[in-house]
Amino acid sequence: MTASIKDFLAGDINLSSPPAIIMHITQALDDANNNASDIAKLIQQDPSLSARMLKIVNSAFFGFPATIKSIDHSITILGAHEIRLLVMTSSVVEQFSNMPNTTFNIESFWAHSLKTALFSKHLASEHPKKRQLSSIFVSGLLHYIGRLVLYSKAPDLARSADLLAQSGQVNEIEAEISTFGFSHADIGGALFDLWQIPDSIKNTAKYHHQPELANNDKEEILLVHLASRLARADTSSEESIMLELPPEDSAWLKSGLPYGIIDGIIKETEQEFSHTYQLFFGS
Repeated sequence: MTASIKDFLAGDINLSSPPAIIMHITQALDDANNNASDIAKLIQQDPSLSARMLKIVNSAFFGFPATIKSIDHSITILGAHEIRLLVMTSSVVEQFSNMPNTTFNIESFWAHSLKTALFSKHLASEHPKKRQLSSIFVSGLLHYIGRLVLYSKAPDLARSADLLAQSGQVNEIEAEISTFGFSHADIGGALFDLWQIPDSIKNTAKYHHQPELANNDKEEILLVHLASRLARADTSSEESIMLELPPEDSAWLKSGLPYGIIDGIIKETEQEFSHTYQLFFGS
């Protein structure tokens, strides 16, 4: 395939333009004249988004002691940063929710993405710079978005790239570059750049396979890289975990985190996974 990344993203209104609600909410939040009620009115124009947001805000994911019954209240409690991330995440998930499940297993895709997000969140909670990693759950959840773009635009070619990678001759990135001329990481970064998604999330999508190439957001990208590997690992035994991510792994060593935290993080992620999946992807 000879199309450039720009060509690949052009011509499809669902890809070339971000969901309108993301742009509207971003502009509204950036306007100091708007209050929580003004933002709530915008969100309430999308009933499915409003319902999903209230469900997430009232879940154990946030753990507020009292029920939050209105979008206005949720905005006041969460603040602009969290609301922006929630709107963005819900909108991106919605954007790709109607993909045909014939050549691509969308449930498996989101399961891996969510496990990566949960592992990312727990790794970040142990990191000395955790206050600077407030977007890491969303970065983990959306790191693989380029895969959805490849399958939505060119499912046959994407499947060919997968089969090439599964043959063991080349890795996933090499197979995609051989097939498309670019990888899912390239296309994910370019899509989020087009959509003006925050840099830390965009850079994670672009560099999660090669965190050493990133110039900015290095800690966030590195932790999502490690989280994605943990999400792929057989976590049934210490031996199988170490096959995927041994203590001497260079990326793990670079994180500066103690290897002993992995068992606890795996338990926490397994406990949270089913409930959190229903929050973000359930009907």
